[in-house]
Order: sequence, then C-alpha cells, then structure tokens
Amino acid sequence: MRLEYLAEGSPDCPLIRLSDFSPAEVAALASAVTALASGQAERVAVHELPGVSSVGDCELLLCRRAWDQAVLRVGPSSFECGLTPGAWEDVAGLVEPFQSGAVGHQWLTGAPGEASLLLSSCGRW
Repeated sequence: MRLEYLAEGSPDCPLIRLSDFSPAEVAALASAVTALASGQAERVAVHELPGVSSVGDCELLLCRRAWDQAVLRVGPSSFECGLTPGAWEDVAGLVEPFQSGAVGHQWLTGAPGEASLLLSSCGRW
C-alpha cells in the first residue's frame, strides 16, 4: 500500500492517498480502523502497518477523538486524522469492500480537515 501526500495537481488537493494495495494490506487497515471504532486502540500509525510504503516520508496517525477533526498537518510530512468512534465505524464500512478486491476509490474523510483522505485501488479518483 502506498501512502502519499499530494499538495497540488488536482482540484481535490491537498489530499492523502492510500493506493496500490493488496486485499491483505487493506485488511490490516480495516482492522486498525475497527480497533479505533471499538476502543481497542486509541492511535494507529498507518505508515507502520504491514505492507505500507511511505512516499516522501509521509506519516499518518489515526486517532480516536471526542470530535471529528479529520486530517491535520502536524509536521512537514506528518499528518493526524482524528475521528469519533462512530465516524471510525463509518470509515470501516467504506474500507470493507476493498478487502474483497473491490476496485475504484472511496473518500474516507474530508472537511473540516486540512486534507482529504482517499483510498484508491489504482491511485485514481
């Protein structure tokens, strides 16, 4: 799975793109998101998940929050995405079809964050 930050190049930018993944890699992401939704985890470093290849040292930390902050930049190439348990549950539902080999893309977060979070099987949207 590729993890990269795209500052420009599309009207949808800035965005963080997760792309080019296998079903097993997206299953690891789905498991992490489900853990955030259920309270089994408070934080998950996406860049440390199995099979994740970070482009340009991009780092993404997913956090369980009391409010939906979405994606914030916390460093030059570091980002944090904080959502409520209910929102993480919604994200888990959006990720789930990709575990079975679904193709296409899904926006996982958007406003009010500083960047959107995109899951794309081929990198396009």
